Amino acid sequence: MAEAVQAQAHGASGLDFSDKMVVIVGGILAAMALAVLNPVLPSIDKALSHSPADSSLVRQLFGFTSLAMAVGAPLGAWASKQFGMRRLLIVASLLYAVAGTAGLYLNTLPLLLVSRLAVGACAAAIQVMSLTLINTKCDGNDRAKWMGLHVSFATFITLLISPLSGFLGKISWHLPFAEYAVSLALFAVLIASPRDNEGADARAEAAAPGAQKDSILSWFPWHYFPLSLLLGTMTFMPTAYGPFLLAEKAHFGPGAIGLVLMGGALMGATLSSQYGRARRRLSAYQAFVVSFTLAGTGALTAALTSNVPLLIAGLLAHGIGVAWFVPNIMTALGAKLTSARQARAAGLVKTAHFLSAPLCIYLKDTLLGNSGASTAMLTVAVIACAMLALMLFRMATVGKPLAVPAE
Repeated sequence: MAEAVQAQAHGASGLDFSDKMVVIVGGILAAMALAVLNPVLPSIDKALSHSPADSSLVRQLFGFTSLAMAVGAPLGAWASKQFGMRRLLIVASLLYAVAGTAGLYLNTLPLLLVSRLAVGACAAAIQVMSLTLINTKCDGNDRAKWMGLHVSFATFITLLISPLSGFLGKISWHLPFAEYAVSLALFAVLIASPRDNEGADARAEAAAPGAQKDSILSWFPWHYFPLSLLLGTMTFMPTAYGPFLLAEKAHFGPGAIGLVLMGGALMGATLSSQYGRARRRLSAYQAFVVSFTLAGTGALTAALTSNVPLLIAGLLAHGIGVAWFVPNIMTALGAKLTSARQARAAGLVKTAHFLSAPLCIYLKDTLLGNSGASTAMLTVAVIACAMLALMLFRMATVGKPLAVPAE
């Protein structure tokens, strides 16, 4: 794999075969880190929870993973500059498999939480490298296309993950952890790929005159940080509380919950795959308007209805709405920055995105107590409505601030 920063010197060169594998698998591993356990969270709660505090810890199996991803994203960006992207990916993909499958034999919440920290950190580091490859080696509509495909492949894999986890969860809540062994496939591809001097090049770049003076404080567009935090909240809060909502209102078990999540994944993945095509006509703000409308309407419906078909429809609409969140913000960010700054910027944006999960779960449980999963969905609807109003205001005042990617 060629070092991503080299592309800037010769113009965007496009992704080669090994780059495409990292882009696709990197998104899949990040999605699996957050999605594998969702259908069995209620089962883990029944097996290991003995108090309200334990129940909160079970929900934090999702939140702690995302918290670790918030740490792993900037750490991965730093490590890639020091040691090279290939070395980082080899180590992270192996550790991901070891920590992920640890849940096959762990039976205590504290140890499970520790294993989730390792899974999250490795998943984030791998995904940041995937996004960095896209933003440094692609431009124009090609960048938008691969951002959409990165998310689309990651979402499509949940079509297998959700029902598989639900099926395995019927046998034992331990079994879904075996799915994390898939990262060994990426490990094998990286080991077999040709070695290069990217590590030496990365260290030379870090030591180059003026490199240490390139402070992220001076060039990073900081409004992307709170925006990413809010996008993550709207994405992850329903992911964490949706299974509990289905269990409470529809009395669904792991298998049925998995099927609903599968339907949402199918619709979201289909929309993500069309992101590059949509951006030929839509500005980034217009794409957000579509996303916030769908996500907010779906969350509000799920929060207020007691009708099972409407509940499922609301969750599916929300899943469609969030499909463009990541490709839209990352494509817009990539267009603003030079190649040498892409990894650090992607790491910071993904930090905010992943930090939102444990933060929103903690604030919801702390401030709203045992108000239920419906309150969580209503919170998402309120945030989506506020963001929709903000985007419409910005469009009215500044028009299309981000150019549609060129062909």
